[in-house]
Amino acid sequence: MILQDKKYKYQVVYERIKEQILSGNYQPHEKLLSKRKISEQFNVSINSVIVALDQLIVEGYLYSLERKGYFVEDITHYSQDTQKWPKLPEELKEKPYKHRHVTSFSHMATNLQQFPYNEWAKCEHKAFHEFRDELSHLSHQQGPYTVRQTLAKHLNFKRGVRCEPEQIIFHSSSQGLMSQVLALFEPGTIALENPGYARYRTLIEQEQWQVHPVPIDEQGFNVAHVKSDVKLLYTTPAHQFPMGVIMPISRRFELLNWLNVPQERYIIEDDYDSEYKYETAHIPSLQSLDKSQRTIYMGTFSKTLFPGIRISYMVLPPALLKRYKEHFSHLLPSCNTLNLYTLHYFMKDGYYQKHLATMAQHFESIRKKLIQELRHVFDEKLTIVDIPAGLHFIIHYDTTTSYEEIIARAQEENVELFTLERFLLTMLPTANRSFIIGFANLQMNEIPKAVQKLKTVLTA
Repeated sequence: MILQDKKYKYQVVYERIKEQILSGNYQPHEKLLSKRKISEQFNVSINSVIVALDQLIVEGYLYSLERKGYFVEDITHYSQDTQKWPKLPEELKEKPYKHRHVTSFSHMATNLQQFPYNEWAKCEHKAFHEFRDELSHLSHQQGPYTVRQTLAKHLNFKRGVRCEPEQIIFHSSSQGLMSQVLALFEPGTIALENPGYARYRTLIEQEQWQVHPVPIDEQGFNVAHVKSDVKLLYTTPAHQFPMGVIMPISRRFELLNWLNVPQERYIIEDDYDSEYKYETAHIPSLQSLDKSQRTIYMGTFSKTLFPGIRISYMVLPPALLKRYKEHFSHLLPSCNTLNLYTLHYFMKDGYYQKHLATMAQHFESIRKKLIQELRHVFDEKLTIVDIPAGLHFIIHYDTTTSYEEIIARAQEENVELFTLERFLLTMLPTANRSFIIGFANLQMNEIPKAVQKLKTVLTA
């Protein structure tokens, strides 16, 4: 017998005997040939035969009796054994991803060309050696205490957040955190910004909650439009997504006053990109002002590091922390523990703060250049909502061309562009077309060409 070169010799013996058993050539409890005869039949060593027979015993095809040999098990017949393996339905198949250069105005992208790889690798190496024992076991469900302690200090210094390490919960996604928050309450009504983060709407409705859209004005979330039965309120006060509004202190106090009622109410403050504030100092978080301790603070490292790092977190008020532990203490941690310990050293050794300062300066230059180029290339039909914060801004363009036509043109021009329409929870009256212009993935020398391509898309 000629053996196949790409298979170990024992595999050929194993597969042939298994095939004979399944096809009925052997009867239940029938004895096989001796190991020596099988080795002669397949022209392999006795050791290869032993390995093959042992594997068949482990899988339940054979059993052995001491000094008597190997016998075939009484195997239950599989009723569908003769059927062909079904193919994956066409609608579920994916096309292989082919990387191509795209002019990206995505608000979700970041700039990895500026990332300090060497420093991150140094911190990862340090984490692996210093926390080797911890890495060999599952960490705390909320994330390692040491890392939560480091993050608590950072949040207090940068955003004024008042919390203990015990209040921090790490998760691989903000959506996962939102799902956990919703599970801490009986389903009711939650107020969302409109326009806002549309992905949350789908999640919230799947969790059997009612969504109450609240329109955004020039000061952000307007609590005057919130219905009386709302028990949760979601807002992005530091840089409203997607409109970019920075909420003034009077509006923040209005939100906090909304909490001061006998019935249970909470605010979810999503601080998704507050690290990037240009021209002025950072504004304290809403959580830092809330003495009633009814603000749930959420954040992510997707904007400051990169989306693939998959590290998000939330800070729960003490009353909800107790409820959280009762609901979720059985869960395994969802974040990569080595990444968390690496982040610990990245922050503790000052690399994170240095990286933030570098990126803030870089993004401010990119933003200014992009806005300057937009004003130079476009006419008065283009309006720029110029708010110096975050990694995106809004533009309005006066045209009767539909969003569908514009996006089709963008795809033809290899331009990644997001419309405001996709973030509307309910349709709002508008006389123009609005777009989210993310600039984190743009390089300085690419901006003139990128703006020309955007003009082609909008004016063709």
